[in-house]
Amino acid sequence: MYKEYRPMFYVSLNAEDNHYYFSGDGNYGGCRQLSPGSFEIRGGAAKVDIEYKACGKSGAVRQRTVLTNAGKDTLDVDVLSSAFLSGIGEGGTKPWNKNRFIIHYTDSCWTGEAQWRHVYAEDAGLYRTYNHNSQSSFRLMSQSSWSTCYHEPVVIIEDTELKKAWYAQIDCGHGWCIDLGISGYRDDISISVLLSDCFERNDGWHKALGPGQSVSTCYSVTGCVDGGFEEAVADLTEARRSYCEAFLPPLCYNDYMNALWALPTKEKTLPLVKAAAEAGCEYYVMDAGWYSVNHNEEKDLGMWEINDELFGEGGLQSIFDEIISAGMKPGIWFEFESAGVESKTVKEHPEYVLHRRGNMIGGRRVLLDFRAAGVREHIRSRIKALYDMGVRFIKNDYNANTGAGIDPDGAQSVHDHAKAFYEFIDSIKAEFPDLLIENCGSGAMRSDMETLSHFDLQSVSDQEDYFRLPSIVSGSEACYPPERCGIWAYPYPTKIDLRQTFVPTKEFADRFKDGKVTVYNMVTGLMGLLYLSGRIECADTFNMSLIKEAAEIYKENRKYTVCSTPVYPTGTFRIDTDTTDSFGLLDKQHRVLTLAVWNNSDKPAVKDIDLKKYTGKNAVLDKVYPRIDGYSAALSGASLHVSLPENKTAIYAVIRF
Repeated sequence: MYKEYRPMFYVSLNAEDNHYYFSGDGNYGGCRQLSPGSFEIRGGAAKVDIEYKACGKSGAVRQRTVLTNAGKDTLDVDVLSSAFLSGIGEGGTKPWNKNRFIIHYTDSCWTGEAQWRHVYAEDAGLYRTYNHNSQSSFRLMSQSSWSTCYHEPVVIIEDTELKKAWYAQIDCGHGWCIDLGISGYRDDISISVLLSDCFERNDGWHKALGPGQSVSTCYSVTGCVDGGFEEAVADLTEARRSYCEAFLPPLCYNDYMNALWALPTKEKTLPLVKAAAEAGCEYYVMDAGWYSVNHNEEKDLGMWEINDELFGEGGLQSIFDEIISAGMKPGIWFEFESAGVESKTVKEHPEYVLHRRGNMIGGRRVLLDFRAAGVREHIRSRIKALYDMGVRFIKNDYNANTGAGIDPDGAQSVHDHAKAFYEFIDSIKAEFPDLLIENCGSGAMRSDMETLSHFDLQSVSDQEDYFRLPSIVSGSEACYPPERCGIWAYPYPTKIDLRQTFVPTKEFADRFKDGKVTVYNMVTGLMGLLYLSGRIECADTFNMSLIKEAAEIYKENRKYTVCSTPVYPTGTFRIDTDTTDSFGLLDKQHRVLTLAVWNNSDKPAVKDIDLKKYTGKNAVLDKVYPRIDGYSAALSGASLHVSLPENKTAIYAVIRF
């Protein structure tokens, strides 16, 4: 475990602490330490146990806190930390107001996920007020069951004087907060970090514990490394892998994004199946639309009855048979937790629906309660039916959220429901061990590591514009392992506005004959788990060769992806970038760096990228994609010289060292 680690906690009981900020060393006043991770508070009225263990390769700590009422009276818990760190920055001499500390965090929203920000502590709102403990603070948070709709649950605090970076991540598929505050007196001050999912001041969470009862937080991961942002991201990546099952990323085709847009038919699907197989895909995933028996979502959603009329003779089974005959495994879109308010499921079992203050949550699109055995069995039976038809991949979507609380206990019931849902997912994976389940939370609105630890992969976004994806992809891979980042790559894209009327034509195909759009998409997809889409049945011989070449590179290099950590040779970049940016995956074990460079400027790009930090001076350029006139990369020492012919172009390189 990292050298500075010591078990600490922050707790607020019986409304005694009503401050909107926090300070101090985190331990409840008057607590008595019973053992390294166990404390007695209130003279024996309560007991706190910090369950922790080292994870990863550099000594990160994964922990949670359990509070037990050891007294005779009810104990009201208002705040309980998952982890608490203090003393960040102790021992330095450089003043705070001289840009000593950098706070690295993300903003996030639908189709604009994982946008990294790097701000000095005083610009983030952390500033000293001299004589007394400062009341300034910086808070990241999320509420309800969309755990990442505002921010990713991770923060990195870089001390530029001591050349150290502290990181803190909270793993929970519901409301959480990360609070940074200042502790100390006059000039002798440092940063404290509180991580909690049991926090009344965030989403109204509260727990009344009877005698002998306990409450536990979700897990957090904390650590400290020498270096800065990249070193902290690398350490966190390895820590995350330590509690997620090893996973070699597959090559999937999904027919939704910039393709069929949830309007499948046999006539549209079969050409895409053929093209996906030619490209080298291992799974073909049919997205939404297969279940529309009544052509009315309010009646269909939640029933998951197959609409065989869409698929002609042989129905949906005939499509699955074609996919299998083409050498791929069938996949299907699902939304386990949602149901239409007019569906038979809801009409016959209103008790299956989540409620808040007695009202069904979600309006015309309600949410199901996985605490109910009937709900679990209904969804399990539908999964089983599709599995028996050959399905080996499920894309589970989540296009709504619970809000800050559900019955009967508000935010605590949101926690309880999330736990029940994840236990359900675990049971499905145990029953069908060869079934891959993707987590798609309306893009990545529920992409925390607790959620992902129960799924196989995470959709990084619902972003439809391919040139906006690199920022999301590179940012997301600092938040969860690269091999689990499902990246849309959609050559021959068709806008959603044309979903009802699009017909493949020669004029449409000719728009992409130079390969520019295909290459850009494939380069982005190579930087994680490649999730192919688009109307690739329209691809000419040249573009199909580009798709196939990228697919072969992907399969060859994915063994490095699972050992890699993200690097940012030219820094992180924003979704509306108009510059030339790069992102890499560094596998120190096999001494391989895979690098993508995207030109989003308004002119051709010539760029020299210094790689000596990653490869040393004796690197060798092993592979470049694409091999097209105007695209080039050459290595001189540890400097990669890249030329790209025009805007919205990209190149990929494999470098060995």
